[in-house]
This record gives sequence, structure tokens and C-alpha cells, in this order.
Amino acid sequence: MRGAARASAFAALFAIGAAGCASLSLKGVTSAMAPDQPKSGPGGSDYRHADITVDSGGTGVNAWYVFQPTRPRPASAPLVVMMHGYAEYEGYEMHEEFVRHTVRKGNVVIYPRWQTGPFTPCAAGRQIEECMTSALRGLRGGLAWLQSRPSSRVQPDLARAAYFGYSFGGIITTNFANRYVSLGLPEPRAIFLDDPHDGGMGGAPEAAVDASLAGIPATVKFVCHSSAEGVISMSGKADHSCNAIFPKLGHIPERNKDLVMLYPDDHGSPRMRAQHGVCTSWPLPADTYDYYFCWKQFDALRSAAFDGTDEQYALGDNPEHRSTGVWSDGVPVRELKIQKAAPIVP
Repeated sequence: MRGAARASAFAALFAIGAAGCASLSLKGVTSAMAPDQPKSGPGGSDYRHADITVDSGGTGVNAWYVFQPTRPRPASAPLVVMMHGYAEYEGYEMHEEFVRHTVRKGNVVIYPRWQTGPFTPCAAGRQIEECMTSALRGLRGGLAWLQSRPSSRVQPDLARAAYFGYSFGGIITTNFANRYVSLGLPEPRAIFLDDPHDGGMGGAPEAAVDASLAGIPATVKFVCHSSAEGVISMSGKADHSCNAIFPKLGHIPERNKDLVMLYPDDHGSPRMRAQHGVCTSWPLPADTYDYYFCWKQFDALRSAAFDGTDEQYALGDNPEHRSTGVWSDGVPVRELKIQKAAPIVP
């Protein structure tokens, strides 16, 4: 499913449309232009690798994609697991540019393709375990493929593993991180959730999330993002998304976790939206909020977890973390809201 058809299916499943698809009127917009990708640093274009390779395997709901850095090809690289949300039925378009950026920064990415239709293998929160099983098979399949030929494939550094999950994929990612010991998965060193949501089909807010998240290591660097125009902006869902997950992370020290919110900004052109799916790149190309939030946040979070660097861009209510760039007329793009405790509100 591609373009408008996939967007339509996504909206039907999660009912985000009313809150997240407001008028695109440019009334009041100035001539200021949105900032381009920075030339260096977290989210920047100072890539270690000129290109990537794409391989795939598995079948049906157990399919997977593996992305390796090349030119030059390293012998090994940190492992990044990226989990799509609902409506990625065929490939990896939902996060193609995000994946490419992450790989060229020097990581090997496994992207389980755990869904082939709106209710296959699961109907969102009502059947979480079926989707968990498919995503797990995809992740294990990608790992096995990489490890089967160590001389010709980039070997994933399992001691440096980071996880990203969007929407329902964020729910799967949360449960994976919580169960990583029993599932035999690499220990999560960094976790970035983008507007996690189980579709509201399970009754209580994010009922598909494990009742206790004590299995997530306290040493992890953890950021949960709820968009100002996303899930929690919808009627009756103020206590969903990160507001349902963050209170379960009491065992993680405040210094290692943040609850963040991205806001819309219509100061210039194009207007910056903060909808559900801000870190996806379909049907539009990457924009300022990719460079200065999604990519920057995940880059810095991994650096903080793996190397102890760039933590000022990854965690804490400080200018480096809050900043989302500067319009061409010198006006700062609206900053992130950062908290250490839920709830966060638009």
C-alpha cells in the first residue's frame, strides 16, 4: 500500500485524521525559510559512509530488511532495530530516509516488516502477541542472516544496540525492551519511541503495553515523544501514548530518561507540523523536524549511550536538546517541551 491509500488506511485505524490533519492554510506565514539539514553533529550530513546496501528475507508477516553501511564497509557496527507503525504492508517507505540517515552515520539497521494487511497478523492492541511474534521472527531472521557470513556482511555489535519504534511499533519496541532477557534479544542501550499507540482498541490507555516495565534496564537512555498534534491531542486520549508508558519507568533514573513534545510552527514556509508520524517520511521528503528532532534525537541518544558523548543533545531540559533549528530570518523554530514526569500536555 502506497501514498494516499496507505495514509487513508492509517487514519481509519487510529482515527488521527481529525486532530492531525488540520487545514494547511498558510495564512500569516512569513517569507522565512525552514532550516536545512545541519552540516555536522547529531542529525547532520557529516556521514561516515557514502552509501548503504539493502537486503531482505523472510516471508509474509515474518519478513525483514537489513541495511548495511558501505563505502567504506566496516567489519562491525552498532545494531539499530527500527520498528514501523501500522500500514507498512510492502516495504520500508515509512522510514526510508530515517533508515538511510542512521545507516550512513555508521550503524547496521534491522527493520522487521511485521504486517501484511490492516488486521494481519493482529488487530492492533487486541492481539499484540501475534504482532510481537512476527516482529521477533523478523528481527531474529535479520540477525541470523548478518551473522551467517561474518567475512562479507557487517557484523552487528550486540553490546551496542539501540531501538526505535513508531506508533504501534513503539508498543512492540517497549515490550521487546521489557522482555529482552527472556526473548534473548540484545540489551537495549538506547530507546526512542515516537508517539507510541496501540490504537485504543484494548480498553485502558495503551493496554497492549506490558503491565510492568521493570525489565527495561535502568541504565538505558530512554526518550518518549508525544506530538502536540498527535495521539494525546485527540478527544479522550490525553492519558495515552507516552503519558501511559512513562509512569511505568520509575526504576530508570531521571538523568537517563525524558518525556518530550514537538510543537507545530507556522512562522515560515513550509509550515512545520507536529502530527502523529512526524518521524515518517511519506508521502513528503525529510524536513526540518526530521533533521533537528527525529534524526538529531536518535543520533545523540545513541552517542550518549555508546560513547558518553552528545548527551546535551539527547537528554535534559537544556538549550541543545530543546533546539529545533532557526528560521532563515533568525527566529528560532519552536522548541521541544521536555519533562521528567508525566503527564505532558500540548
